[in-house]
Amino acid sequence: MATIRFDLSDEYKKKLEQEAEAAHMNVQDYIRYRLFEVKTIFTVDEAVRRIRNGDYDDRSKYPDGFTLPDVYGESWTIERGPAGVFGRNFYNYVTNNPDLGIRFMNMGRNGRRAHYTYCKNGK
Repeated sequence: MATIRFDLSDEYKKKLEQEAEAAHMNVQDYIRYRLFEVKTIFTVDEAVRRIRNGDYDDRSKYPDGFTLPDVYGESWTIERGPAGVFGRNFYNYVTNNPDLGIRFMNMGRNGRRAHYTYCKNGK
């Protein structure tokens, strides 16, 4: 994979970061989306939609909470580095939006994958 570097003024950097954040994307995904119309299912909005439409509030099915790979099932094809960025963005979003009903539990047994719970009524 090629790396392309370019410089931005502080003003443009801030604007780019704000636009990416508003789209609930990291900067790299936002640039790919804007330049090449590359759409990805690995966005915060899509994960929230899948959680709300799923059965992630079923404690008997997810007694230890669920992870983002659980939410995506066989569609979880994202590589490890970008997965970490996506996970961090998701964590930040749900932490800043408690009304969603999605709560961080812990980092699981191996300390590498965040586990969440979901309550449809937001509590």
